[in-house]
Amino acid sequence: MNRDLTEILVSIFMGALGQTILKLGANKLGTFSLSLRTLMKDVVNILTIPEILIGLVLFGGSFLLWVKVLTKSDLSYAYPMVSLGYVLVALLSKVLFNEPFTLNKIAGIAMIVSGVFILNR
Repeated sequence: MNRDLTEILVSIFMGALGQTILKLGANKLGTFSLSLRTLMKDVVNILTIPEILIGLVLFGGSFLLWVKVLTKSDLSYAYPMVSLGYVLVALLSKVLFNEPFTLNKIAGIAMIVSGVFILNR
């Protein structure tokens, strides 16, 4: 596997994992209004949840690695692979949150994977 592809896949994995861990933290948050009156309290509450902080760190790492990828890869090669993150999130959501994994999701995942394969041949 070439180095560019490895970095692309690691960035995508970090982003998808960050999204999943962020969801774990959001589940602990409870109500969240984002009104001006409670904004500071809401921000403090968010920043005290470890899963949210871990998710943000993973997003940051994914972002930095993605910028590195963009300095040396064609965007038309790298960017379609970002959709593989949807596949990973769907699988992690089934395992961690017991979200439904329907025939429609399976068909959609097959289309995403096929599309990425076709675009990068």
